[in-house]
Amino acid sequence: MARRSATSTLKRVAGGPVRILDVLGQQGLFYGRVVTSLPTTLRLYKKELIRLIAELGMGSGALALVGGSAAIVASITYFAGGVAAAQGFESSNNIGVGSMSPLLAAYFTIRISTPVLAGVALAVTIGAATTSQIGAMRISEEIDALEVMSVPPLRYLVTTRVLAGLIVITPLYVFASLAGFLADYFILVFFYESGAGNFRHYFFLYLDPLDIVFAYIQIVAMVVVVMFIHTYYGYNASGGPAEVGEAVGKSVRSSLSAVMVVNLLVAMALYANFNTFHLAG
Repeated sequence: MARRSATSTLKRVAGGPVRILDVLGQQGLFYGRVVTSLPTTLRLYKKELIRLIAELGMGSGALALVGGSAAIVASITYFAGGVAAAQGFESSNNIGVGSMSPLLAAYFTIRISTPVLAGVALAVTIGAATTSQIGAMRISEEIDALEVMSVPPLRYLVTTRVLAGLIVITPLYVFASLAGFLADYFILVFFYESGAGNFRHYFFLYLDPLDIVFAYIQIVAMVVVVMFIHTYYGYNASGGPAEVGEAVGKSVRSSLSAVMVVNLLVAMALYANFNTFHLAG
């Protein structure tokens, strides 16, 4: 009996890497099908794409009343920008250079807080909603009904949402960046009284336009990963409502981890070749 239990344990342990590779292979095939269907989807489902852009940007129901995803992302980056400004002022003031705190706010807001927190906000708002919607369609056999009507469900449900996420991210990124900059200005000028002229001088002196472009590239990469992961878990959900909830939880955990990894890799690739921060002339 003990030998049997030990053998079964060894089989489970040995089969773990195989199952992981199998899941990764399934996800890779799914993402490849989504990418190859992008041109056809853009040509055939323009109306559905426009509807999804409005839904992902402004939300639906109670979420739309508070401004949708744009308001959520902007509020998160606003408070993150305020924290960056406050910490920057306190740290620089301790060594007698509090007037230079706007340069720290400009550096951390656009390079760190805005890309990372915008990606996290997208994962827990747009991403989770996408998984629950597609998962509910799967368990209620709506996806099977689309197949019966000769409508490719992957193009109609998945690829359209990936495209909508890529389009929606541009205005969301603008709102998120402006909210972070507004928080920097409000905290440093009105709370710490560093002076509006001093803020404008140091903030825009060290805010390189290339950093804004790099942050946008980081967010676009994170959106692609987030939409891929959440649509995969929603499309492959099975069982009942409880299983859909589990799929949402798995997708959120996976996308949050992926956001951090993607942000690190893209930042290393971009900033390794372009040094946009020069403290000395």
